Amino acid sequence: MRGVEERLADREAKIGVIGLGYVGLPLSLAFVEAGFDVHGFDIAEKRVERLRARDSYVDDVSDADLTSGLNDGFTPAATSDVVADCDAYVIAVPTDISDGKPAMGAIKAAAKTVAKQAGERETLVVVSSTVYPGATNEVVAPIVTADRAAGSTLFAMVPERLNPGGGHEIGDIPLVVGANDPTARDAARTLFGTITETVPVDATETAALSKTLENTYRMVNIALVNQLVALVERLNADVWEAIEAAGTKPFGFQAFEPGPGVGGHCIPIDPQFLIWRASELGTELPFIEHAHEVNERMPDRVVDGVTTALEARDVSLDDASVLAFGAAYKPNVSDPRHSPAIDVFEGLRGHADVTLVDPHVDPEEARIPIVDAVSDGEIEAADAVVLLVDHDAFDLERIGDRASFVYDAKNAMPADTSATVVTLGNVDTELPPRSREHLPAGGQR
Repeated sequence: MRGVEERLADREAKIGVIGLGYVGLPLSLAFVEAGFDVHGFDIAEKRVERLRARDSYVDDVSDADLTSGLNDGFTPAATSDVVADCDAYVIAVPTDISDGKPAMGAIKAAAKTVAKQAGERETLVVVSSTVYPGATNEVVAPIVTADRAAGSTLFAMVPERLNPGGGHEIGDIPLVVGANDPTARDAARTLFGTITETVPVDATETAALSKTLENTYRMVNIALVNQLVALVERLNADVWEAIEAAGTKPFGFQAFEPGPGVGGHCIPIDPQFLIWRASELGTELPFIEHAHEVNERMPDRVVDGVTTALEARDVSLDDASVLAFGAAYKPNVSDPRHSPAIDVFEGLRGHADVTLVDPHVDPEEARIPIVDAVSDGEIEAADAVVLLVDHDAFDLERIGDRASFVYDAKNAMPADTSATVVTLGNVDTELPPRSREHLPAGGQR
């Protein structure tokens, strides 16, 4: 009987993708385009109904791309038998942190699905979900192999590297492929090499570490510039201009910008996997822990900044009408998971009359009231406009020309607007000294 790598190389393999979210759906379509028979399983029936109706819910997958994939053989379903007897399985379900521990329920459920549906021949199982180093061998493998013949299952870790809204195609992003034996590594490289370049490493733990390292690197550097916000409020300095100036150095510096916090499915979560894993192994990562805490405090800092800036203009937050622009975790996406903008909104609406505006985010998914747009009159009537996410869909010139006061947490407002603009981290030189002393997160221009 031919091994799984040979079947993959000849495009005679059936691929089962478990989880059809922002990772699983693009991967499924990429494998279809590469010539594979691809079957996708997702427990969310509404998602599968939308897929069958050629209605994409993933920002970077157009309806046309989805239609093409369906026409070429992509088969999605909400029942697990759709992935029966596949040659290779790709686990692309979400992970999270709960009470400081990795939430692995979806991973375990996916592994059980593979164990139930896999055939007897040699099968490749790839974990593309972001997990802590060691989870592939310690969580997935024991579940899948419990009732399978020894040596019939190959395991690999190929962490996703997609950047929703970032404009990078799957084929433009090399993928790290880790496995604890050469046979599994070669099979996984053969599969993923059909859609992009692969970077082999010698263990699933190393592959998982590379993924968590990438996002921890981003998280701690964002924390660095977020922490500088407190410093520059006491200096005659502009943190945004300093970052731009430092970025002119052709080596040794990469620019990161402050903001209302970090969000999404990676940056707030992956570093906590490392913190938890270190604790389990009897060591500590205090540097990463502190950086995480700095970013977690930023939504409160923005709320305090809006409050103080309003009070300096003789408006109490309790009496204020506020328009908050942005609910997603980053620009030009619809994903509200762990969004710091929502944390700011919740902090503001505990006192003020706040309307949250976002044309991308589904209010049902975010579980908060959101409107698509507001009128010129509503902008003019607001005591404060708070810019939390700089979506391209927001006409910032219009907002700046209609608003009287804007708190800009993204340093995105045009410089020539008629509104008074207070930007996160800049000193408010036009306020009285007493007001400046108590201004924790803003400056006026």
